[in-house]
Amino acid sequence: MLKCIEVSKIGVLLVGDSPHMFSFLRPRLEKLGCECYFAKTCEEISELLTDIELHIVLSLNTSQNLADMMLLLGSNCLSMFHLVPVENGRWWLPVLRNGEDCLGRSAVNTEEFTQILAEMVLYIHINARSKGAPRIGVV
Repeated sequence: MLKCIEVSKIGVLLVGDSPHMFSFLRPRLEKLGCECYFAKTCEEISELLTDIELHIVLSLNTSQNLADMMLLLGSNCLSMFHLVPVENGRWWLPVLRNGEDCLGRSAVNTEEFTQILAEMVLYIHINARSKGAPRIGVV
């Protein structure tokens, strides 16, 4: 039986002070079919935007101004979350949803975020398939 899978991957930008900060998350993203990229500064983000298609941005960067990143990324139809450390763990703060500001929405814990992320990736894959994205047959 011939089974079809998507060739293209979901572009995920990881923004932080070091790629090692994402070691807890990167394997999950790659398992979901994501291609991960890393940037430390707004300048690096800007350069990546000219070269690749991004769908999701995850920020752990406390040295970059969140408003500056929103301004830079808001013209793109992507979703962005920012990780906020709290007393008993970490919470993911929604920043952009499909390019629109969604600051002020409820933050989610890491367990809920993992589920939300998986659903977003699935939605992006389904949406790409419905638009006739390239596919390859696999036995």
